[in-house]
Amino acid sequence: MKNLKSLKLLAVAASVSALSGCFQNQTSQEPVATQAPIPDWVTSPVVENGIADTQCLIAEPGVGMNYLKTSGTALARGELAKQIGVRVKAMDKTYQRLADTKEGTSTGSSFESVSKQVTDKHLSGSRAIKMGYVQLPPENKQNFCVMVAMDPATTKALFEDLVQESGNNLSPQNEAVLYERFLAEKAMQEMEAEFQGN
Repeated sequence: MKNLKSLKLLAVAASVSALSGCFQNQTSQEPVATQAPIPDWVTSPVVENGIADTQCLIAEPGVGMNYLKTSGTALARGELAKQIGVRVKAMDKTYQRLADTKEGTSTGSSFESVSKQVTDKHLSGSRAIKMGYVQLPPENKQNFCVMVAMDPATTKALFEDLVQESGNNLSPQNEAVLYERFLAEKAMQEMEAEFQGN
């Protein structure tokens, strides 16, 4: 009787051990879902000496690519306009510093006061330069992303129109300083941090 009980306990222990071994093997062999890396043109859209932005929309079933492209382009252009506004504020700030170091004052307007009409004129020159379906966290849903950019020539023309419409008479040296400030990503980040702090 004692031997029978011992055999039963031994059989139960062996069964538990075998089941836990199966469970461990099963879990270790399951594939681990990994997130594909998000492309740089989505996370950090950049065009040298230009301005760029990428916007993504969730690709819901039944929504056509043309709609996603048009909507993504419109959203990205809206963000380009915001970026330009931030850069113009950085220009105004820099120009004020330059004007304060010179004798006399400028008779022109601030760049910000003319930026909306000038920006609207040049935004039509922006183009969708990259687009595609991208899986984005946290839900890992499929999105359709559109990168829109203003090329260097359009960006330079925008800057020149800002200077001309403001009526400020800039020396070539000051104009070069302001253009560098306008293009500088660091300037934009500084201004964005300042806006978030307010």
